[in-house]
Amino acid sequence: MKFLKMLQVLNNFFTVLQAENINFCNWKDHHATQNHVNGIGDLDLYVPINQKSRFEEIARKKGFRRVLSFQSRHDHIEHYYGLDEINSTFVHLHVYFKIITGEHVSKNYDLPLDKYLMSNMDASKDLPTLNATAQRSIFLIRYFLKIGSLYGLLQYFRESEKYSKEWTFFDHNSSFKSIPELDISIEDFKDLNEVYKSSFWPKKIYLSIKFKRKLKSFKRRKYFNYQIFVINNFFIRLLNKFFLKKQKILIPGALIAICGLDGSGKSTLVTNLRTNLSKHFCTKVFHLGRPSSNFYTFLFNFFISGYSFLKKLKISTKKSSPDITKKISLIYAFRSVLLAYDRKTLSKKALNYSRNGYLVICDRYPGLEQGKMDSPRIPKNKSRGFVYQLCYGLEQKLYTSIENAKFIFQLSVPLEIAIQRNSLRTKFGKETEAEIKQRFAINSEAQFLGDNYHTIDATQPFEMVLKQVIKELWHSDNWR
Repeated sequence: MKFLKMLQVLNNFFTVLQAENINFCNWKDHHATQNHVNGIGDLDLYVPINQKSRFEEIARKKGFRRVLSFQSRHDHIEHYYGLDEINSTFVHLHVYFKIITGEHVSKNYDLPLDKYLMSNMDASKDLPTLNATAQRSIFLIRYFLKIGSLYGLLQYFRESEKYSKEWTFFDHNSSFKSIPELDISIEDFKDLNEVYKSSFWPKKIYLSIKFKRKLKSFKRRKYFNYQIFVINNFFIRLLNKFFLKKQKILIPGALIAICGLDGSGKSTLVTNLRTNLSKHFCTKVFHLGRPSSNFYTFLFNFFISGYSFLKKLKISTKKSSPDITKKISLIYAFRSVLLAYDRKTLSKKALNYSRNGYLVICDRYPGLEQGKMDSPRIPKNKSRGFVYQLCYGLEQKLYTSIENAKFIFQLSVPLEIAIQRNSLRTKFGKETEAEIKQRFAINSEAQFLGDNYHTIDATQPFEMVLKQVIKELWHSDNWR
């Protein structure tokens, strides 16, 4: 049977692998394969280790990226993600270059099953898979290596429904074959098969312990190291589940900034990017347009904000973008330095996350063009006094020391659409039409600090904007 509803990205990838004579197959969780090839869950593939470098090269060319698991890393097992552009759906490949299996956490067995898998593979399908005999045999090996300890048993009960569905999926009329590499005979498989069907758990556990002893020469860790690994991994998983909540770690991470004028849809895009990407990858969001005060600037910002608020009440004027031709106050200059420092601090924090494998999404990003949005605000004026010159110099130094974002996605809309969109927003203290016009006049040519610039037509339907940004981000040759 061929899979008729496979995502295009996988269909293309598998076709190229077969054309390049790369041996691969789906080797477990066969009951859920139809879901996996449509981006639901992770698809488990086996690829011989002697073809790993060629597989990785093809995967890279076809847009797949290798990622790391924070809580579970094992030799010879890798995670790859690809993007299906048609549905804007990510697919997850869990690739085994050796059969590393056992308890879910430890995977403490390295089984020499390469020849067995290749000789029992059906390569006539869109996705090569094991024949009926091998599917059931591999399942029994995995099952009895899992349940022989208390921790393994607890993990099994958490996923017992999955095992039950996979067992039901098998063709139970197929005959067993021996596996000489593991010294497992046909009679051994028959015993495993009968005991699996039994409801008497002590018998299952006894056979599991006996079976694990039979395969003890294939253990990856000795008893003491195994116990340390399990305890350590248990606490890592506990910490991640309740506190860190990390997803997959990108290699490398990236800092992307969503920029644009008022009404271009920046905030909506940032929110939707976070929703889509955080399901799969470690993701952080920062707002560099209005950065939060840090430890050193909090008190100053608090008093300056209070002063500015009282001043506005007194003169009964509405907020507007600063007129850079007007002589600005020292309070304004000092506040601009604090803002520059907050942006510098927050951008540094964002960059550090990206260097640690996070996909960091910034709502706005600094630029260097005097007087434009998210850029230096203090105009050069040699006639002003020492304090003013000090503020000017500090602000310039802070902005020029901010490192570039990896990607800038600048949303572009005409003034008329921005005004229309702004009128529909339900935001407290939102900009007036006059303010929108003024900001457009000042900031229409604004540029921001980025290595790779992408201008996005934000007049198209939002779904198209989101798809375009994800596509250009994921397939960029500059993200290496």
